[in-house]
Amino acid sequence: MKSKKITVSNLGGYHPESESCKWPSGSIFEIEGKRLYNLVRGLKPLLIVEIGGFHGCSTSWMAKALKDNKKGKIISIDNHVLIGHWKLMPDELKEFAEFISADAFTCDVPDNIDMVFEDGMHTPLFTKKVAKRFKPSMVFVSHDYCHESEVGFNVKSDFDEMFGEPDEIYFEDPSDCGLAIKYT
Repeated sequence: MKSKKITVSNLGGYHPESESCKWPSGSIFEIEGKRLYNLVRGLKPLLIVEIGGFHGCSTSWMAKALKDNKKGKIISIDNHVLIGHWKLMPDELKEFAEFISADAFTCDVPDNIDMVFEDGMHTPLFTKKVAKRFKPSMVFVSHDYCHESEVGFNVKSDFDEMFGEPDEIYFEDPSDCGLAIKYT
């Protein structure tokens, strides 16, 4: 992935079929990455805060959009050991991203956040805590809103309690996760 120029058609994502899978399990699906890319391209946020960067797939999609916008930065916060974020992320996108290994609820971040992408622990009240802590001026996006498991139930109930119905629910095959989008 690092040797050729990164494009929207080759960045990829997780996929249940191994021949189509370009990122490890736990990463967003390619179709969701493309939706995030288009959202960032259209809104042109200057500062994105991502909670739960994990392998860096969603970070890479948003960083690619920032690169194509020729401005902006993403701060990706994850309290797990950095599982190769910088190894998996394409080199040409790294200048648009900063990874912080810390607790999202206690670390320092700037106040001028335009966009929040939440894909963290998905435990009860996690999404709600993120929504209370980070107040974006443009949009709040949660991953796993449509997941048919306790994970999805926690995200959906927290999101709906904080924001009401999403302005957009993005849920396309082959993903079983979905994105909830609320314009702020």
